Amino acid sequence: MCLLIDPFKSDSVGLPLAKEVADVVTISHAHEGHSAIEIVTGPVTRKKTFVIDNEGEYEIDGVEITALKTFHDNEEGKVYGKNLIVYIRIDGVKVLHLGDLGHKLTETQIDKLGSVDVLMVGIGGVTSLENNEAVELIKSIQPSYVIPMHYSVKGMKGNYATKHTLEEFLDKNKFLVSGEPVHKIKIDENNMPDDTQVLIMNA
Repeated sequence: MCLLIDPFKSDSVGLPLAKEVADVVTISHAHEGHSAIEIVTGPVTRKKTFVIDNEGEYEIDGVEITALKTFHDNEEGKVYGKNLIVYIRIDGVKVLHLGDLGHKLTETQIDKLGSVDVLMVGIGGVTSLENNEAVELIKSIQPSYVIPMHYSVKGMKGNYATKHTLEEFLDKNKFLVSGEPVHKIKIDENNMPDDTQVLIMNA
């Protein structure tokens, strides 16, 4: 099954989208850098692409997905609105995508999610978590791997270009970086590191 999280319009962000087909699409919030469902051309193995943009629990072709409502800012959505975090259990691996989370998660929320193998967290600040907040959250969740996202890279446009860089995030923590940046990875549920490692994905 092909799952796509927060599709975006390339002309608005300034970067190419790697994949335009998906069996399941999850949308964290309605901003154009995260919700361009119209660019998805169709499913891969299903008859129709299934879209998750509301809180709830889903099971699709053996993949369990839990979407929880959070906020895009630390004022309960008064500035940027709501945000969905998505917890995915697939092939024994547990992945948590935080979308544009703009506040700390409560202990209750963290406990409800359970253990996390791979945490995808925005580190660019401005409209989401600042670097120190992201580091604190990572330490609270204690994933095996953390994949930084939503940071500034060469070629980005508009507000996206004003976000913090990956280097700024790496300078503010002591997490081990796992190898060189890669385009794709294979996670083995039976071979997880004991301490959190940073996986860097090429934009």
